[in-house]
Amino acid sequence: VGHCCAQLAADMWLANGNRLGWYERYLSAIKSQQARKILDVQKCEDIVFTLLDRVHQQDYRFQVDYSRGHATFNYHFMSAFDEIDVEVPLWLDDSSLTVKESCKIPYHLNGMSHKTPRRGFCYLAVSKESESKWSGKDIFYPLPRLSDSSGHVIPGKVIHVLKELIKGAIVYCEQNYLISAGKENHAKYMLTSINVTTPHYKLTFYCILFHHLLKMVRNEASSIKPASMLYSVYRFCFERPIWKLLDTADADGGNRLNSLCILDSINTNHWLPTKNKRGLKFQHLQMVLLWAMKFFPAPEDWVDLESSVYRILVVLLRCLTLWKLPNYFLPEINVFLEDDQPQVDFKTIYTKVETFADIPEKFLQIHVTHLIPAHQQRIDNYIKMILHIEDTAGVHWNTGYFDVILNKMQVYRIQDPERINSMQLVWSKATKLMTAEGIPL
Repeated sequence: VGHCCAQLAADMWLANGNRLGWYERYLSAIKSQQARKILDVQKCEDIVFTLLDRVHQQDYRFQVDYSRGHATFNYHFMSAFDEIDVEVPLWLDDSSLTVKESCKIPYHLNGMSHKTPRRGFCYLAVSKESESKWSGKDIFYPLPRLSDSSGHVIPGKVIHVLKELIKGAIVYCEQNYLISAGKENHAKYMLTSINVTTPHYKLTFYCILFHHLLKMVRNEASSIKPASMLYSVYRFCFERPIWKLLDTADADGGNRLNSLCILDSINTNHWLPTKNKRGLKFQHLQMVLLWAMKFFPAPEDWVDLESSVYRILVVLLRCLTLWKLPNYFLPEINVFLEDDQPQVDFKTIYTKVETFADIPEKFLQIHVTHLIPAHQQRIDNYIKMILHIEDTAGVHWNTGYFDVILNKMQVYRIQDPERINSMQLVWSKATKLMTAEGIPL
């Protein structure tokens, strides 16, 4: 009897056509926990700002930026807060400083070999005219006379100065009761990424805050060094431009950001690879969303949650098969490879994302009483073949290509004749290719 009742309930669920309820219910569960998490993070931020205030008092070059609009924006869509970026702007009073993407004369610094930086990295060069102003400075490295500049402002040196100042600030603030010495009121600090924001080249160093680790490790900073490649070069930072683009993304009432929120939670809870393997970050999903917004610009693409989620999913699946996520602002940069971290575990993550796309209800279930409907296959051989098509020229990085996949997944729901014609053209070419290779349709 129990089995019959359960089956009847499942049939009634499907009969009501309430498939979107899975996404809405899951989103509601995320949002119900979000406010508490944000309060916890903001308490940790208060500690960081107290320390940075002291740092600024000791060295005016390090500013305190209380404008946390872009960070607060991210908090509302992130499910995990293990790493929080706190910006530390660096004030350099020299209008002659220039950003350069190459250095013709290689050099060795602190035992670290100079490497030609990849696209998206740069040097901060001091002009010949300003050499006397910078000579002997703690963050300056002079170059040979044959160089076209007098030297570079070295981010690794800046990190060292900031690191020592923060260690001193911790001691000072504890002794003066500005922060509690109790382990429950502390956070663990690490200094890592070095960035140059665009387009105004404001230097921003990031103090990475691990707010879940509440015990202060006093000597931790002394064991942390910038990666060899990053010691003398800066990375362009796109966090604020991304924020500007996404902040008003759903002004038309769409579900772009809600879909991002759902997928970030699914990633945190289900897609992370095994230990010591690298998975997807929230920043990766943001970049995928920007591309999805480009490929699917119509408001009707983002009307309901299910369709919106799948528009991000198809782009993500394609990126995982190619092992490439182009930077939205500089497409020649592969976001998956832009830092010195271990390679993303593409195969494992692709399998997990594909499984979610095939039967999302299995991952969206938040209680055993929410019965998972009978499996309706969405990822067949046709879709797998389309997703794995070789594309060195980038001809399949367009709306028509992704519309074919959405249509096969039964989440297309577009009435625009031009888009339908474009989709059918790609479909026809793919069908001929499959027939030639003997793949059953």
